[in-house]
Amino acid sequence: MEYEEKRIIGYSRQRMFDVVADVAEYKHFIPWCRDSTVFDSKDNTKLAKLSIGFPPIMESYTSRVIMLRPSIVKSTVICDSLFKTLETSFIFSEGKQPDTCHLHYHLQFEFKSSLHAQFAHLFFDKVVKAMVGAFLNRAEELHGKPTIPHEKPQILHYQS
Repeated sequence: MEYEEKRIIGYSRQRMFDVVADVAEYKHFIPWCRDSTVFDSKDNTKLAKLSIGFPPIMESYTSRVIMLRPSIVKSTVICDSLFKTLETSFIFSEGKQPDTCHLHYHLQFEFKSSLHAQFAHLFFDKVVKAMVGAFLNRAEELHGKPTIPHEKPQILHYQS
């Protein structure tokens, strides 16, 4: 399953980078994230254990998060039995107005289990729409109202 979008949002890329790079806080604002613990952090890389719950399923996995301030946050699952692949990337570039940026978001994942895959197909649309929204809501909680209304996403790729 794969989803990709881009849009202009009303926060600077530095502020959005800080929200997305703060993996330890995901458990407080990402839907279905039940736990997020960073257990190693060096230079521009973090290793984190994340637990996700889509009742009745609860699973954990480990991700390597690579960050290039203030432009890129990329997460890749490692050493896992749940996913064949799970990659997310947030790319932020300067907006044309002050305190705005272009967001390019990409999510690709495939479960190893056919049961998990069937379950994911049922909720894929809801999950991808909620993910970026959760980060934008967190930015508003931390930084106040956006400087401009966020654009609706331009969906570049959608495959469930």
